Amino acid sequence: MRKALIFALILRGLLGSFYYHPDLKSQFFHASFLSRGTVNIYDYLSVNRKDLPYSDTFNYPPLIYFFQGAWHFISRAVIGPGLTDWLWDWSDRHLYAGGLFAYLLVLKLPYLLADLLILKLLLDLAPRERKYSVSLLWLFNPVSLYGIYMVGQFDILPALITVGSFILAKKSRFAWSLFLLGLAAAFKTYPLLLVPFVLLKIPRVETLFRSLPGLAVGYLLPLAPFIFSVSFQSSVFRSGLSGRIVNAPFLLYYFVLLILSFRGRKTASLLWEFMAVTLGVLLFTRFHAQWAIWTLPFAVLLVSVKSTLNWTAAAVVITLFGIVFLIPDQYVLIGLFTPLNPYLAYVPPISQFLPAILAPVFRGAFLISGLLFVFLSRSNEKTV
Repeated sequence: MRKALIFALILRGLLGSFYYHPDLKSQFFHASFLSRGTVNIYDYLSVNRKDLPYSDTFNYPPLIYFFQGAWHFISRAVIGPGLTDWLWDWSDRHLYAGGLFAYLLVLKLPYLLADLLILKLLLDLAPRERKYSVSLLWLFNPVSLYGIYMVGQFDILPALITVGSFILAKKSRFAWSLFLLGLAAAFKTYPLLLVPFVLLKIPRVETLFRSLPGLAVGYLLPLAPFIFSVSFQSSVFRSGLSGRIVNAPFLLYYFVLLILSFRGRKTASLLWEFMAVTLGVLLFTRFHAQWAIWTLPFAVLLVSVKSTLNWTAAAVVITLFGIVFLIPDQYVLIGLFTPLNPYLAYVPPISQFLPAILAPVFRGAFLISGLLFVFLSRSNEKTV
């Protein structure tokens, strides 16, 4: 196991150093304003972004701004001011920066810590005879390697907190479980979808009312300083995930999950519900690849206890990447290699060279395999 961990760490270091997606830079570019004393990034950008070298809005809840801003401050102190200079360089020459590999790696290091913390929690949850398979599944799955270390997205942070919420709900510590879901939603909004399933597990009405303040504190307290900001409301509540999930297929799917959860609320462990909800977001919306990290910890636990799910899980992953790589954006695949060869930024996405029919074929296969995984895994959550 030690050799596998060492190899996994080396692999993560290499991927983190040599692969680049512009989203990593844009997020930390915005986060760098915290070091300049900007607390309300939403209002600041609404006034000044036209005069900045990068003019997009910041569309995430505030905790990730403060988290990345604090990490930028620490990394700049360690690696030097060149990091900030690179974040502010949006010219065609930014991929030629002398410290580029170091900048990419240092910005992704907090995600490595969250990655390893999830592994620790999963090993605590897994039966003794399944710990080795859980380790291998988590350390070498392509979903997290791609989303965290190649693309460099922060979805591993709310995913870590939702795993903590799941563990606390298993222990009937519902107030703290809801607090963590609220806290996770202050990084990225999707954990709010899990709240009704935790509420259904609470056995008594008085316990429910004692637990709800935990959710309010975890979610609303970080948002409170910004809640009346029009720029904040526009950037966070009127874009991204919230707009994508308001569609009939997902809402119907979500309603069915609620019914099934209500019927099995006395025996369910919430493992299946957490997996099924987060996977459903992928199945019924136009997703980003890193969203698959939301469901990954729960899927790994389910696969580890029933080997017959391996082929279905593999089909889900293969078709997921088929959809992602066919997105008309060179930075989902070819562009990720630009630190090694900056000219790759000018290579068209591979979707331009392949038949258009492939995209709906992969999408249909992903939907079928995903629903099959949800169905087949329902009977296995009680073993974890």
